[in-house]
Amino acid sequence: MNVIPLFPIPLGQVSNFITDDERLELVEVTKNAEHVEHKAILGDGFSTWSKFSSTLNETIKDRLEHQVNNYARAYGISPNLSLDNVWSNIQNAGSVLDEHYHPNSIVSGALYLNVDDSCYLTFHNPNPYIYFTDIVEYNCRNYQWQKYYVKNGDLILFPSWLKHGHHFHVNTMDNRMVISFNTKRRDV
Repeated sequence: MNVIPLFPIPLGQVSNFITDDERLELVEVTKNAEHVEHKAILGDGFSTWSKFSSTLNETIKDRLEHQVNNYARAYGISPNLSLDNVWSNIQNAGSVLDEHYHPNSIVSGALYLNVDDSCYLTFHNPNPYIYFTDIVEYNCRNYQWQKYYVKNGDLILFPSWLKHGHHFHVNTMDNRMVISFNTKRRDV
């Protein structure tokens, strides 16, 4: 039998989006930014929600927008997007990125600055009826959620409506650092 992926969800991934020197510079900038508690991070973790964009240099902002618009073309949506807000998150061991999505955004992304081999991002199956399915063998077509492992320098792009994070995934490292962002349609 031919199994057809009827409604695939595009996940964009760019390995080594930034150089190691750029990554280390962003780690220092992130360490020095003012972080506060955020409701999406449970436990020992903090965010600069909407305060961080001015510290990204224009070259990296331009490269992010270029990749976002490449992703939009591959996704089949208008490639006329710009960064809307950019922030950083720092999580320590025992913290959790709770389940959430990004309203009022089109494409969202995460740039991983400081992670280890245990770090991943969890994406949830957007089909609400999957929870009512009598599953006898789990596979990529019927998981309720899936892990996507990340590395330093990885850029991950996804539709902003896609729920991610997981209350069962407890971070095991200190100083896990990520720059996240949302997008909007560019004024024409």
